[in-house]
Amino acid sequence: MANDKKDDNSSAPTRIREVRPAGKPTPREEPAPKLMMSEGLGGGSSAPTMIKGFGGGGMVHQAMAEKEAGSFDPVVGWLVIIEGPGRGKAVNIYAGMNSVGRSSGQRIRVDFGDASISGEGAAFITFEPKRRTFHINHGGKANIVYLNDEAVLTPMPLAGGSVIAIGETKFRFVQLCGPDFTWEDMK
Repeated sequence: MANDKKDDNSSAPTRIREVRPAGKPTPREEPAPKLMMSEGLGGGSSAPTMIKGFGGGGMVHQAMAEKEAGSFDPVVGWLVIIEGPGRGKAVNIYAGMNSVGRSSGQRIRVDFGDASISGEGAAFITFEPKRRTFHINHGGKANIVYLNDEAVLTPMPLAGGSVIAIGETKFRFVQLCGPDFTWEDMK
């Protein structure tokens, strides 16, 4: 097997190969050492790491972290699923702009089995604290958002008891804050 090409090592990466004398056994690779935590040294908690704004059952821890950090992001209303997958479940609405979608990064996550709802930005629900009003807007995705059976093509006022339809799911909007109450009144 002759090779007509001259090997000057300039065009190919260098390969390193270990050459052993015949009959000499191949050394065994040792397993990587396992990291052990001693009591009193860092970590030690079996609880998962919490990221503010995300997480499952750690609401108490999240509330404590917010209090320590000086931030306050209270609930101003709810979306309650009245038709479709997840019927009977509710999700929180917060002050400011709330993106609605199935993905974990959404402020209002509605991942209850309706794959026809966009993952991100299917709609936006806003509570404007100065005027104490709610509005809904489409998210610019393929979903058409309906408010009381009317297509939401521009921002529209959102009143308590309104029905919002996205995909195959219908939500009833339950208002907490408004003209008669906001969290600012409770300072």
